[in-house]
Amino acid sequence: MRMVPRWVQWALAGVVLAVAAGLVVILALGAAGGGGNSQAGGSPTPAPGSQVLTTYTSALRAPTSEGGQVIVQLLKPSIDEFDQGQVDAATFLDRAKGWVLSLQKVRQEIDAIPVPPVIASAGPLFDAAMDAYIHCAQVLENAATAPAAQRSAALEAGRQAGRDADAAFDRAAAVVQRALRAAGLPPDQNLPDPSPTPGS
Repeated sequence: MRMVPRWVQWALAGVVLAVAAGLVVILALGAAGGGGNSQAGGSPTPAPGSQVLTTYTSALRAPTSEGGQVIVQLLKPSIDEFDQGQVDAATFLDRAKGWVLSLQKVRQEIDAIPVPPVIASAGPLFDAAMDAYIHCAQVLENAATAPAAQRSAALEAGRQAGRDADAAFDRAAAVVQRALRAAGLPPDQNLPDPSPTPGS
């Protein structure tokens, strides 16, 4: 540097400082852009207040999982077992009484979860769905004591009650899934997603 005139040294220093300042501005702008409505992958950033939705869906997870086990793993297979004579009426009656109690418990647990105002309609819909599942179990409880000649019709009534309950639960879940998408969040994998809207 001794062979370089002092004015050249100062000029070079100025250029270095200008470049450094430019990098700082670029990095600052990049950081600010990262906090916008989209991320590098193009997926939307969760909107303010979306935390209440994830809190709600997290709280739903345990009771809906418990209810799902009762319905899918116990209630529905038992209908066919009873219809085909693999279990007797007394056993089926005991099972049905247990389903009623279990589903009533699940309904109470779901009803106790605070529902965010943005999805206020989901609360009554989930209650209605659980009432429908309880009704299904009660129909099957009655089927257990029906005369043999009426058994198939009674069990079919139970199956239809189960399908109605599934449809009611789908309606409740759809409210939640739409709200999650509107808030820039992915759909909840633990709830049905009956009507996903592409690009929403």
